[in-house]
Amino acid sequence: MIKLTLVTPSFGQARFLERTIRSVLDQGYPNLEYVIVDGGSTDGSIEIIKRYADRLAWWVSEKDHGQAAAINKGLRRATGQIVGWLNSDDTLAPHSLHTIAHAYETYPNADLIYGHTCLIDENDRVLRRLCAVQTNAYELAYFNSNIFSQPGTTWRRDLHDRLGYIDESLHCRLDCDFWIRVASAGVLKFVPKHLGNLRMYAQTKSSRLVDQFRQEDGVLAQRYRKREISARERVGLTIQRRLRILANPLTMAYWLGVRTRDTP
Repeated sequence: MIKLTLVTPSFGQARFLERTIRSVLDQGYPNLEYVIVDGGSTDGSIEIIKRYADRLAWWVSEKDHGQAAAINKGLRRATGQIVGWLNSDDTLAPHSLHTIAHAYETYPNADLIYGHTCLIDENDRVLRRLCAVQTNAYELAYFNSNIFSQPGTTWRRDLHDRLGYIDESLHCRLDCDFWIRVASAGVLKFVPKHLGNLRMYAQTKSSRLVDQFRQEDGVLAQRYRKREISARERVGLTIQRRLRILANPLTMAYWLGVRTRDTP
């Protein structure tokens, strides 16, 4: 079975960290390499990590230069053919590791695979289902660089040989920058499955750092846009995305809230 490496960057997330760890390890995926990179937490995170240390490939707790640096530290140790990261307040969906492995076996030309995500609150209650659709570099750069969510998104490790690692100058849009780079040089594949859960609460970056998100959106626009798109084009892209949701029965069922074995 294909080897998967997941990296969890963490700092001061003892409140959620064990739920994140268990969402990965409790799946029982037989060829998993799980790495935790902690930034020197003093809130009880280390005690949580130590409880699972015998099931981890590697972990460290030391001061670093932020989330992107922590992710890259873990990715550089990865030996799995397929890699990804899972933030320490998010979770994987049940069965998602097996789903991801099967998807790469089914689509051998895919460089990066992503799926649907649930937005959850601090108590794991589902707030909203975030539907993903097949997309491309143009849409990511010009329409919505965050058109699919990071939890459950994985890619082939050899992409880093071609594209480099996560941009450590970015704090909020580091994932979106990487998606655009991959889409510009490789093959994205959407699978209509629930793969991860994105946690939303008052202390998240997206809640606290609105201005920095906007500033980094501007950075991505300067990097990847050759022109500005009109309001009419933006409406057209929105309509196209909705049509793709309607055209895929599994995505439509997810959007409507139909429960499956792996969807809350």
